Amino acid sequence: MNKTVTFMDGIKSAIPVSLGYISIGAAFGIVASAQGYSIWQVFFMSTFLYAGAAQFIIVAMMAVHTPISVMVLTIFLVNFRMFLQSLTATQVFPHQSLRSGMMMGTLITDESFGLLTLEHAKRSKITPVWMHGVNVMSYLTWIASTVVVAALGNLIPNPEKYGIDYALVAMFIGLLALTLDSMVRHEKLPVVLIVVISAVLLYYVSGIVVSSYVAVLIATIVGALIGAVMTNPEKKRVGEGS
Repeated sequence: MNKTVTFMDGIKSAIPVSLGYISIGAAFGIVASAQGYSIWQVFFMSTFLYAGAAQFIIVAMMAVHTPISVMVLTIFLVNFRMFLQSLTATQVFPHQSLRSGMMMGTLITDESFGLLTLEHAKRSKITPVWMHGVNVMSYLTWIASTVVVAALGNLIPNPEKYGIDYALVAMFIGLLALTLDSMVRHEKLPVVLIVVISAVLLYYVSGIVVSSYVAVLIATIVGALIGAVMTNPEKKRVGEGS
């Protein structure tokens, strides 16, 4: 008998992601506090922007008095991948309501999307309600961790000295390792190697003529397209032969 997947199941599934958010949120709270941001500023940034990389970028750009137009464009480019992730999520849950889709797209993150991808690859029974549980748990954890640690951030006036600013990079490395492991388990190794090598080469080649943020965007989009083209036809053939 199949068990109905609930909102609470999504919350439980998000606990590992939330633990990672605590460390990254703490890092951001410390860095923001060291740059003179108040608790309320950190709260509103985490609540309405809700983007780890973008929040770190804003703090860094504000410190060197970057023009608002440049900041807006940079954040848009860095977060453009969220449009692709939200679009993918709608394919996983094609029958959800418009309101459900908007809520999911608003709160989806790299980490919650990574969790969705892993569970979907394992053919786990997941639903929109489950995904909402994952997103809400991640969202509340991020806000709480950034705000609480920002209140205590003055205890560590020089976070770079302890490598705290590296927490976000470390989180992405962990997600990359998990994603590659899942790809190797569910796809042929040559496909995985082609996608990874293509993305890396595109990043370095495009990085010669554009900024690193735009290079990441190009590598992400093209790498995703290559992966989709190489895997979808194969899955259809398998289904036809069964």
